[in-house]
Amino acid sequence: MNRRPGYSKEVRDQAVRLMLTSEHERSSCWAATQSVTAKIGCTPETLRTWINKIEVDSGTQPGVTTDQAKRTRLPPAHRAGCCLDNSA
Repeated sequence: MNRRPGYSKEVRDQAVRLMLTSEHERSSCWAATQSVTAKIGCTPETLRTWINKIEVDSGTQPGVTTDQAKRTRLPPAHRAGCCLDNSA
């Protein structure tokens, strides 16, 4: 499967900022999405995912934050309190 290289954090942040500011200037959310994705070169679904992630991380939407997700992906030996000796 061919996969595009990821977008930099700066590009993602710029796209989200553009979306949030242009949403009020456009006739609809979809019009704002189309405008921003044309400028950035990403798909509407990609932009929607970035916006949802920022809303969850800021606490405006419920969900698992990026920090929480990173902690749960750590191997068990690296999690706090998991280095106890169980040989007893």
